[in-house]
Amino acid sequence: MNTYQSKSSIFVKIATASILIVVTMIAIMLTTTDKSYGLMGGVILSLLIFGSVIYFYSNSLKKIIIEKDSIILQKNIGQIKILKVDIIEVSRLSYSNLTMTYGSKGFFGFIGKTMDDSISLVKDRKNMLRITTKNKKYLFSSLNSDQLVQEMKRIYNN
Repeated sequence: MNTYQSKSSIFVKIATASILIVVTMIAIMLTTTDKSYGLMGGVILSLLIFGSVIYFYSNSLKKIIIEKDSIILQKNIGQIKILKVDIIEVSRLSYSNLTMTYGSKGFFGFIGKTMDDSISLVKDRKNMLRITTKNKKYLFSSLNSDQLVQEMKRIYNN
């Protein structure tokens, strides 16, 4: 069993910090205004912010675990298990601007669904990989993406 870490790129770190700062400032400004709608709007916006932060943080990829019969995409909260028998193709992708149908485009990573119906857990667009299974496609990133692809191809082609 080998483990590969997934780290955020500088873009993702800056986007996450910037969005958190701006949205927090908006919530503070709304709650400190004297109007009755300002307090209510600030509380509602704060709850939406908190829910979004928890959702995107929990779905952010932490590490990739290669096991004998599966690959586990370990998120901060939860995991996705991809069985060896379901894998059709493993490939390394070049730098790309991901087109999302829904999800985050930089906030804790590129998390959600892409236009080609892939599940995206990308934190660094320069080190992306794709696993195609019988039913789904997964996009994710790893620090040692070339080494990870070689190991997956070696293990899963046997």
